[in-house]
Parts: sequence; C-alpha cells; structure tokens
Amino acid sequence: MPTDVILLQYLTISVLLLLPRVNKSPTQTTMSFDEIDKTFGTKNRDQGYDMLKARLDKGDRSVEVLWRLAQVIHERSACMPKAQRKAAINDGLKFSEEAVQKDSNHFKALKWNAVLIGQATEYMPTKEKLECSKKFKELLDKSLAKEPKDTALLHLRGRYKFSVASLTWLEKKLASTFYQQPPSHSYEEANEDFLAAYKVNPKWMENLFFIAKCYVALKDKNNARKYLTELCDIEPYSDAEQEFLDDAKAMLSKL
Repeated sequence: MPTDVILLQYLTISVLLLLPRVNKSPTQTTMSFDEIDKTFGTKNRDQGYDMLKARLDKGDRSVEVLWRLAQVIHERSACMPKAQRKAAINDGLKFSEEAVQKDSNHFKALKWNAVLIGQATEYMPTKEKLECSKKFKELLDKSLAKEPKDTALLHLRGRYKFSVASLTWLEKKLASTFYQQPPSHSYEEANEDFLAAYKVNPKWMENLFFIAKCYVALKDKNNARKYLTELCDIEPYSDAEQEFLDDAKAMLSKL
C-alpha cells in the first residue's frame, strides 16, 4: 500500500479518536416542543420538565416555554406528597403569570394560569381566596370564550360555582367587598359543568369526586353513591388521586 495512503488512514483515525463522544441520551439533546408535549401526562414528564428548564436557563422565556412549564409543574405537583405541593404550585403559578404577561390572548397561557390559580387558592385563607377568585373567574371566562368545550376549564368553572354555592352568609358578606355584584351560583349549576366534563373524560377521579359532592349537597344519595363507586373502581396514578380515593371511600361509608 502506498505510503501516502497509509498516512491518510492514520490521520483519519487519529482525528476520529480526538472527537468528543456524543451522548445520545434524550435528556442531553434538544427536544422540540412537539416532543416535549408528548411527555405530558406520562411517566416521562420529568424529561420534558428538564428540557424546558434547560431552555429557560439559556434565556428562553418565551410564552411557549412558560405555559408548558406551568403545565408540567401542575402535573408534577400531583405526584408529590401534600406537604410539598404548595411550593411547586406557587412556582408554576409564577411561570403561568409571566406567560400571560407575554401574551394576554394566548389560550394555553390563559388556561394554565387559571389552572394554577385554582390550585393555589386551595392553600389560601378565606379573604385572600375570595379576592383571588375575581381574577380567576375573569381568566376562566376569557379562556372558555376561546375553547368552550375544554374539559379542564369546564371542571374549573364547576369548582368556582361549587365554591360560591358553598359560601356561608359571612363569606358572602366578605365577597361583596371584592365584587360590585356578588356572584351567585347553585350546586345544580356547578354540576352541569362537572357532568359536561364527565361526558368527555369519565375516568377523571377529581371530577367524579366533585360530581358526588354536588349530589351530597343536593341530598341525592343514590347518584352520589353511583359516582363515588365509579371513582373507587379507578386505580390512582398520583398522590393527589390517592387522596381523592381515600376521601371518596370515607364519603361512601357515610351514605
């Protein structure tokens, strides 16, 4: 073999040996938004979260990164012990609020801001919760105007109506300080939204739980038992769903 050919082969091998090894692990490569979206609602959500955080750390604070961070933090919080959930939800809320500030007409930004506000109010004292409820309702109305059949938003509107229907006289009096016209809703109205979400997603434990709560409030024990029984037949996938299951079993035992 000619000397120049041997030398060329030697140089080629030497260069290849000096090249850095490429780690093709999905967590080390840049995933597209479509690929990240596929991790939501799955056990791979942490991978999607890591990629979004990597984008954020590199300075990408676009609305597309921010609303996705809010969504995946919402999902991750459901798989955390209750004591750790509040801090995660507050982090997600900050990202969702920044997303809305970037684009106040972006549907996903509005939706996840509403979802995270709804979650955050569960940890607020009554006065703060009532004050926050006005902004929450405005976000819901704006989001539902864009996507009136979105099941998450229908459920949230049902939760809002359920909360209003459950207000004590004193809480209604306090609510009048935040509203020109204090809201008024019934358990029947709340259940209309829960049942609309149920038609699309009948295996949603949280929604089933609130359907049952509405029927308990309406003193309809037969329907309350029906939906609680359906809930109890579902395998929980997160800490939050396990809590709904435990509460459902406790409610069922009292009916």
